[in-house]
Formats: sequence, C-alpha cells, structure tokens
Amino acid sequence: MHPESKPASPQGAPRPFKRVIVAVDAGGASMKAVDYASRLCSPQSHVLVLGFFEDPAAYLKPHSRTQADVSAAFEELRRDELEALEHARTTLQRSGASVQLRLLGPALGKGEISAGLARVAEEWNADLVIVGAEPSAGILSLLASKVSVSLAEHTHRAILVVPSVAEASTLRMPQRILFAVDGSEASLHAVRVGMQLAPARAHLMAMFIEDRGVDLAELRKFVLSPAQDVKSAENVLDRAVAIMTEYGAGMAVERLVSHTRMTEDVAAAIKREAAQWGADIVVIGAQDRGGMFSWFRGHENERVAREIDRPLLVVNVAG
Repeated sequence: MHPESKPASPQGAPRPFKRVIVAVDAGGASMKAVDYASRLCSPQSHVLVLGFFEDPAAYLKPHSRTQADVSAAFEELRRDELEALEHARTTLQRSGASVQLRLLGPALGKGEISAGLARVAEEWNADLVIVGAEPSAGILSLLASKVSVSLAEHTHRAILVVPSVAEASTLRMPQRILFAVDGSEASLHAVRVGMQLAPARAHLMAMFIEDRGVDLAELRKFVLSPAQDVKSAENVLDRAVAIMTEYGAGMAVERLVSHTRMTEDVAAAIKREAAQWGADIVVIGAQDRGGMFSWFRGHENERVAREIDRPLLVVNVAG
C-alpha cells in the first residue's frame, strides 16, 4: 500500500499535493484540466492520468448496433482516448512530475465512470483528483455523481474541478484563494487542505455566506428585520482566519460576511463574490449532512460544477 499523503501539520507549512489523479477524456474541459494540473505539479509529484471512454452500446441506436458498427466505434473511441492520454503525459511531464497512464473503459455511462474513478483513487491513494467540467456535457461534469460520495470517507482526499468556461486569468498558480466557510468541521478542514495550494505571497479570503432565503409571506418582516447573525458569522471567520494565519504566516488575509440576494441560493452567491473579489480558485468543504454546504450533492452540486467559472476545490468529509 502507498503511504498516505497528509494535508499539513500545525507545526509546519502545508505540503503540496503529491499523489494526483487527472481524469481525462477527449473533450476540451479535460485538456484545460491537464494544463492546470501541470501548473500545480512539481518534480515531487506522482501523477496518474486516468482515461475513460463510453461503451458505444450506451448510445448507438438499435438499428446501428451491428457488431461491425460497435467494433468500429469502439476502436475510434479507444484511439481518441489514447491520444488524449499521450497528450496529457507530454504536458504533465514538463512539470518534472512522474507520470503514469491508465485507460479504463469502455464504461456504460457516467455513473460507471465515476465509480471507477473513485475506486482507483482509493486503490492508488490519491490525495487530489482533478477533473474537467463542461457546462452541459463531457465525461466529467461529475461532481453530482458517485465520485464525491465515494471519496467522502477519505477525509484527506479532494476534488479539483476545472471548468471549460474558466477564463485564462484564473488558470494559473493560485494567488487569490477564496475559502467559503460555514463553521462546520468540513469547511474548516477544507481551509487546512486548501492551504496546500497557497504560494508564499498568496492573498486569502475567508467568506461566510448567510442564506437569507425567505418565504414571500414573510417578506415585509424580513426586509424590516433581516436575520443575519453577525456575531456568529464573525466567530466562524475568526476560526478560519486563525487556521490561515497558522498555515500561511505572512500572507495577506481578508474576511467577508455576505448573504444571498433575493433571487440567489448559496451557490450563486459564492460565484458572485468570487468574481467580484477576483478569486483564482474557490475552496469549500462538503459533507453528507448539515452545514451550509449540505447542498453540495445531488442536483444542486451538478449545477454548481457546471456553472462555476473558475477552478473549484471540494474537500470531502464524511458526515
């Protein structure tokens, strides 16, 4: 068994992720994720590039599903995926990282693909999984599927989503890192893990968002007396800032108490604040119960993964 890569220790600076899986398909989002991964990796990194392709039987119509057609489609998909893997190897080796390739497939649908990714992440003892996300398609608009749940039991694992719509200005070594926290152990653990991405002169933001969603019947009362608990929010930020200061001595740290607007949910508020502050990456914690980020699963997290416009680091903690 491979030795575990621990996130950080209170006595020392956070160590960079060392065992990284980069999930690759032949689509544009994956290639953007590969380029981003090459900026995060170093000669101390061990990278497994994991390729997938879907079984032609999953989408070929019955009248086209002759053995010859299936075989031809299979070979074409396999060839395209092998080319994508080789391109990823070339790109990642420029960082000096040790790079391995593995092809898994064909798979019947994204659920099977995500389950395979989770299985390999556990077997290979990855401490970071990097995926690309298309707005509406592609293999790895995955975060809504079984990957997040399967990795949640391994508290030091994290999933980094690189959206295809991310602007070039955010696809660099992170300098401006936004941590969305809610006071739960999941979100504070995400701060510790996310600090592994912070370079020496990083600019950090701890942000608390209050969900001010309100029943329209209570609108007048809400407007006259909003429910924001400033003291509670400040206590949460105090804890997050203490971790940032401990792990990132000398780094600039800001704090922000924000809230959802009338037509927003928490995900939309995070996206808005990240854009306004100019975050290079957003870091959040996720667990399977309670807390501000209990929504980060199912249909809601699929929407976030598809709509986020900059890299997103999700640190999973079992609930």
